[in-house]
Amino acid sequence: MPNFNFKDRPDDARLRITQAQYPDTNITTVQTFLSLQYAYRTIQSQYEAALSEFDLSESRFILLMFLYRAEDGLTVSDLAQKLGVTKATTSKLLRAMTTAELVEKRPDAQDKRAVKIHLTVAGTKRLTAFLPVNFQTVNRLLGNLSESEQQELEQLLNKMIAPASGEKD
Repeated sequence: MPNFNFKDRPDDARLRITQAQYPDTNITTVQTFLSLQYAYRTIQSQYEAALSEFDLSESRFILLMFLYRAEDGLTVSDLAQKLGVTKATTSKLLRAMTTAELVEKRPDAQDKRAVKIHLTVAGTKRLTAFLPVNFQTVNRLLGNLSESEQQELEQLLNKMIAPASGEKD
């Protein structure tokens, strides 16, 4: 799907026309949803730019963080579960990261048939070089919100995702 970042969002008049055709249209909900999408795309684009300066993707960064905190490495299954993706997707990601010498496979000390994934020295260096930029970027992206506004936003976002995750608000 193309990465559209449209700025021509429907105004009240256009939404009223849509509502006349589709009575279930809630104008406030549609406007809020479109604003949320626009905010997400804007923030994501700026965050991806910061990641790309270090030849990282969001998935690579998250995987590096999981491994950074795992003293004894993690299995492919562990990483797939933590990422919320399939083992095949994780394996593909790990192949690219192994080629880039960010991670390596080592035999599991407890089970010689199994392997665990570990950060390499180069992977640790890349991650620790990116972390200050990561936090600076996040601070810049959310810097227009006060601490209480950030807390309120987090509560609202959690309330929004609760039905999708099967939770109650």
